Amino acid sequence: MSDLWRTPMFLIEIACPRGALTADDREELAADVCRVLVGAEEGVAEETMRRARAMTHVGFRELDGWTTGDGPWRPGSVPPLWVTLTVPEAWRAEMSRTTIGMVRRAVRRLDRSYGWQRPEGHLWINVVGIADGSIGMDGKPGTADEVVGRMTAEYRARTDAAGAGLPEGVTVDPMCGMRVRLGRGAVTLEHEGRTMGFCAQSCRAAYAREHGLPVPE
Repeated sequence: MSDLWRTPMFLIEIACPRGALTADDREELAADVCRVLVGAEEGVAEETMRRARAMTHVGFRELDGWTTGDGPWRPGSVPPLWVTLTVPEAWRAEMSRTTIGMVRRAVRRLDRSYGWQRPEGHLWINVVGIADGSIGMDGKPGTADEVVGRMTAEYRARTDAAGAGLPEGVTVDPMCGMRVRLGRGAVTLEHEGRTMGFCAQSCRAAYAREHGLPVPE
């Protein structure tokens, strides 16, 4: 069970020198980034993934006069890329390492298609956090918890038993519907005599606040 979708809101901007990537390059790289971040994932409720995909946006910005300390970028050489992922600040530290690695792998597939050997320092992937109250989903200021709530609303509205047929030691995250294996390292919370399992600390914190429970550190 992967943790790739733990941050459901992704705003991804990829900057490159003007003319460095073709329209096909941009389309394929954007599709690859979306695939690794919010592709179909075993153990995650489809309603949740559908909303996660709708909240994920990738765009490109071509820059004129791209220059490094070694001088201007020249057409025909490996184009430097500068990728910025914008996420709620509450989740930034938890998901940065995994997400940076996923985007890096998508860029490497582009490089391999051209036979490029990317020089050191020619790929930057920065994760930027947006504070609660400054997250403008649908043009309204909100919080990380509200993003989780919006993304999981369809799944949580279902009345069927999401945990039916689960193997021993596996539970369902009550926020998002992801299957979670209990045990060492699991993100859990005790509530009403039950051990609740969560895919990530962000879902656990949102659940605790929703039910008036202390938020675990």
